[in-house]
Amino acid sequence: MDTPDELVIVPHTHWDREWYEPHDVFRLRLVHMVDRLLDTLEQNPGYRFTLDGQAAAVDDYLEMRPEQRERIAAAVERGQLAVGPFLILLDEFLCDGETIVRNLELGLRSSRRLGTEMRLGYLPDMFGHSAQMPQLLRGFGLRDAMLWRGVPARVDSHAFAWTAPDGSTVRTEYLMDGYGNALDLFALPGQLDRLVREYRDQVAGRYGSEPILGMLGTDHSAPPADLMQVVEAANGEVELTVDTAEGYVRRVAPGWAAGDDGALAGLPVVAGELRSHARGNLLPGVFSIRTNLKQAMADAERRLGVAERLDAAFGSDDHRAFFDTAWYRLVESTAHDSVTGCGVDATASEVEGRLATAAHVARGVVLRTMERIAASVTPDRHVVANPTGFARRAHVEIRLHDPERLELGSGVQLLDALPEVLGDETMATRELRKLLARIHGRELFGQLINDWTFTDHGVRFQVAEAPVGDFDLAAFTEELERRIASDPTGERTWRVEIMADPRRVALVGVDVGGIALAELDPATATVSDDPVTASGRTLANRRLTATVDERGNVTIEAADGTVLRDALRLVDEGDRGDSYNYGPVSAATAVTDPDEVEVAVLEAGPLRGRLRVRRRYAVPARLDARDHDARAEASVPLVVDTVLELREGEPMLRVEVDFVNPAADHRLRVLVPTAERALAGSSAAGQYVVTERGREGEGGWGEFPLPTYPAARFVHAGRASLIVTKHSEYEVVADERSGDDAIALTLVRAVGMMSVNVHPLRDEPAGGQFEVPGAQYLGTRVRTSFAVLPSAAGWAESGAARWSELVRTEPEVVRGTRGGPAVVGGVAGAGGAAGAADDLPAGPVLEVGGDVVLESLRTVTDASGTPVLEARFVNYRGAAQPLAARADGVWDRTDLTGTALETDVDLASFEIGAARIETFRRRSA
Repeated sequence: MDTPDELVIVPHTHWDREWYEPHDVFRLRLVHMVDRLLDTLEQNPGYRFTLDGQAAAVDDYLEMRPEQRERIAAAVERGQLAVGPFLILLDEFLCDGETIVRNLELGLRSSRRLGTEMRLGYLPDMFGHSAQMPQLLRGFGLRDAMLWRGVPARVDSHAFAWTAPDGSTVRTEYLMDGYGNALDLFALPGQLDRLVREYRDQVAGRYGSEPILGMLGTDHSAPPADLMQVVEAANGEVELTVDTAEGYVRRVAPGWAAGDDGALAGLPVVAGELRSHARGNLLPGVFSIRTNLKQAMADAERRLGVAERLDAAFGSDDHRAFFDTAWYRLVESTAHDSVTGCGVDATASEVEGRLATAAHVARGVVLRTMERIAASVTPDRHVVANPTGFARRAHVEIRLHDPERLELGSGVQLLDALPEVLGDETMATRELRKLLARIHGRELFGQLINDWTFTDHGVRFQVAEAPVGDFDLAAFTEELERRIASDPTGERTWRVEIMADPRRVALVGVDVGGIALAELDPATATVSDDPVTASGRTLANRRLTATVDERGNVTIEAADGTVLRDALRLVDEGDRGDSYNYGPVSAATAVTDPDEVEVAVLEAGPLRGRLRVRRRYAVPARLDARDHDARAEASVPLVVDTVLELREGEPMLRVEVDFVNPAADHRLRVLVPTAERALAGSSAAGQYVVTERGREGEGGWGEFPLPTYPAARFVHAGRASLIVTKHSEYEVVADERSGDDAIALTLVRAVGMMSVNVHPLRDEPAGGQFEVPGAQYLGTRVRTSFAVLPSAAGWAESGAARWSELVRTEPEVVRGTRGGPAVVGGVAGAGGAAGAADDLPAGPVLEVGGDVVLESLRTVTDASGTPVLEARFVNYRGAAQPLAARADGVWDRTDLTGTALETDVDLASFEIGAARIETFRRRSA
């Protein structure tokens, strides 16, 4: 048998940017480490160092040490320091596919400011790997990956061919002993030769005659300054060399590196996602801890996507710098110890703040763009903007003035009345000039002054959102001064009233094309031929009926005969685990039935029907202080509001579950039945792919393979698709009550320790045993929105990918401002700030006619520096289908870097392959 005669040492550090300490504590250590590293590299020309595959480490360093930029760049140029290609080492399941694309874009951009990036998809410590990662890496021209967790037990080589569902393949170096396998070789002074030889003999079967990889580094480690001297002094039968991670893979696979696609013959082939527990912990409990962080991530991603689309289609300003800032904040929050929530409370707070910043930038761009759109219509009309690629029936809420006097179409559903009295106070004459300070132009209390009247007893302002006639501030000021002068004492009292027109919130239905605008006229809006009715405990249209029973559970009946019984039942269980893994306690302590149930009709249709189901439970307050396999006898009240919503013409039930968490050490899940039993598994969508999963995971390392999985868009099992609006955890469980299988969606998982040293489902600690009281979520409001789509057909046939996009992305609406100021974004007088919009498209900008999802539409800069439109699509289905898109202009197909692969593509007839991610750019004129 061939025996390796060389061991390549790869000095590195795994830099968790934030974790059991917040970012700036770790950055201080990073700065001092890199200071020493630069000295070491300059003193030892043969030294090589891999800076963890994430350019953010360099960004963080240079923010504190800007004067060291040239030294960093020189080390990169000499080949001693490997940086990038990612911006951050992400958790691949707790962000969307587009976020992974932006991670690589930002990482490559940052790396290339210093020279060049490491051409290796270095993924050393992620908690499993998404199925589309090979396609994403290849889209950026990266042919290699290096990783540890999730590889199945059948892989018996140090490398394997990892294929995405579309067939894209990367050669993957397997860190079978983790990213610190060489540490022990240097642990005993004077024993290096013996330890290297013994390790060679141990792993020789995996390497054959190829050099062994020795990763020398671990979490937050500094490079050994004397490494080159120690290596040069070694004189064993195994040669020791030093290189970067990329240098190693180039040495062991030169043919593949040179572009030979046949060079992977003979390697084991692994297809799809990597979620085996066989040789490393996957720590799946991170999907459900601090669930509001997952919501914040999904919200920021969605808002940024909407902002980019509307800006590209209807804007006129250059907001690319704003988007770069927002995406940076979002991407840095995807780190595998950040959005995962498995750090200390201070870390979670910082992540939440960064995600809020990204969302705020998106909101600013949306407001600016909608202001421009508003300038195209008069204040008596509204404009609806659809940010999805699918034509849709939009349902938007507006405010109507004097609705009793208006002629309204059947497509208008009146909702809540708004206050008419906005101000009512008494002022002395000497205080009346305060009114002038409150008036800005014609704005008062966020409304526009349309009329004013002085009487002997006071003054009344009539205000509205839309202007009627003119407001003469000078005339009002003259009259005010006359009234003040009439009372030399200044003691007289005046009643000051600010009265709004009678107003009602109204829901209006309107049809709008893909990436398109539609003018909304309440007088002509019509209801569809499938209206909603709501009465008592039932919501119904022709496609679906939902009925609430006396326990607060719901029977959902679809038009095709599918019946989901006992749906939305809540199950509360104890949790003795930590932020990394759920820890079950005695099943006898589970709480499954409420003590009280109230059902109320909130909206009766015809556009939208809503029921509120309020359930009150008594749940154990915490674990028993002495027996952690039991829950305390003391209970606390858990009040859960579940709002059921059905819209005209829709085949799905929208659901929002809302509660304030009162208990510690527990997991609360909602069950959605599948109408079938003994299912083989489930299908879950996220990161640009639908992944098929079984009911059991592969174990072997020391962590029980609990079959709780991530979903970012939808999960399908049996006859039910569950469309989610945040990164979520689910499990397909056998429901003893119904006898069928059910999808269990985790609403909250509350624990008090980052990691526990002794865990019932894990053999070794996942980190330090730090208290994290914030992860208990005591007193924290948790809202979870999803939709239940019942269908006897599969997820593809029922249109789950399309419905997921429509549920996740609602249209924007704005009142017109043409001809005068109006209220935009809640501020009177803001309208029109973006200028007139005479060039808005008359029809859809980019509309998809089939089932392919438009994932991104934005303005980018082409090779000549010209701004151009870029669109990215994903085919979630397992078979090719027509793109069926229509848009003006000439389009070229590109890779993820923008390099043209095919010119003059007809978007309507282009066939997009199974599970393919395809990008197109409209050629500049």
